[in-house]
Amino acid sequence: MSTARKLSVKKPVKLIFSGGFLGSGKTTALAELAKRLIERGMRVGFITNDQSENLVDTIIVRQMLTDLGVPVEEVVKGCFCCKFDELIDHVEKILVHNPDVLMGEPVGSCTDFVAAVANPIKIQYRDAFRFAPFSIMVDPDRVRSLILNETQTDFPADVAYLFGKQMEEADNIVLNKVDLLTEKESERLLAAIGDRYPGKKLLAVSAKEGTGMDEWFDDLISGRPGANTVLSQIDYDRYATAEAVLGWLNAAVKLQADQQFDAGRFMTSLATRLRDRFKTDKGEIGHLKFVFTSAGKSMWANLTHLADEPAIGGEKLDQLLRGTLLINARVRLEPEDLESIVRESLDQVSKKMAVQSEINDLQCFSPAYPEPAHIIREPVE
Repeated sequence: MSTARKLSVKKPVKLIFSGGFLGSGKTTALAELAKRLIERGMRVGFITNDQSENLVDTIIVRQMLTDLGVPVEEVVKGCFCCKFDELIDHVEKILVHNPDVLMGEPVGSCTDFVAAVANPIKIQYRDAFRFAPFSIMVDPDRVRSLILNETQTDFPADVAYLFGKQMEEADNIVLNKVDLLTEKESERLLAAIGDRYPGKKLLAVSAKEGTGMDEWFDDLISGRPGANTVLSQIDYDRYATAEAVLGWLNAAVKLQADQQFDAGRFMTSLATRLRDRFKTDKGEIGHLKFVFTSAGKSMWANLTHLADEPAIGGEKLDQLLRGTLLINARVRLEPEDLESIVRESLDQVSKKMAVQSEINDLQCFSPAYPEPAHIIREPVE
């Protein structure tokens, strides 16, 4: 292992990292936790992560925490595991602000976090950081399809393998979106998770409505040490295959019109058209996210399942003449097919709403084979 650089901290900084598969709601949940930390008088920093630039989550986090003085950095073009030095670079930038807590959101296709990220940090920077319990967030529909095999999915078995490995290395498994479930169904899913992954702390939350968030928050700040469950074995070929079945598209689009238009209507129309095309091509969605920015304000939309309707959040933006749209799509399609569908759908919606769209940047690919900079399988306190 390379020699660690010296990091300047006045006292150990608590690290709150939460992983979980695409579409589990990590961004909203961590932003809500950050607000609770700030209400307790703590200074917070935040690091997002993606396989490419133009990350929607970074804009959303900055918008949600814009008035609270939270520095936000992002690690792109690879997961935290494979971009360990870049992660530490961005950690250093946040440490300038003297945070009490640093929050991180690994990319949704990441696993083996404890061996590849947490353990190296514990060894190299033992005096600088303390890990809170490592949480994995899960979406109820993914549990039904990828763990319980109760519902149909077009994701292959290797994606279910990755999903299971994420849960296996968690300290906390957090079932999100319980506002969409009955209490009985929530209890059933938690019991099923507990049977398969014994010894985990199980929580049920709705990040959207706040249900269960206080219990999760209290555990994270309790002082209980975290990131201690090292995967004893993981098949990196299966892990790589699970990532590679997804086409991964990030795009930045300039929009302008001669007559005013509604950003929410534009995003909803685009998301709906894309969803319908993905259905036709059996393109299972990991997640589809948009953020529309105009005059310093941001509005966003997301879709995580082919059966869903787009959800809208952020600030209301209507009666616009121009703005910038970021598109993040993680879909089970070949990259060239995904890019073609996005370009065609964007063009059709733009023409229908009399909006001129110009793609300034577009990257579409399948993630490369994961090659972590460090892997330490032995438990590290």
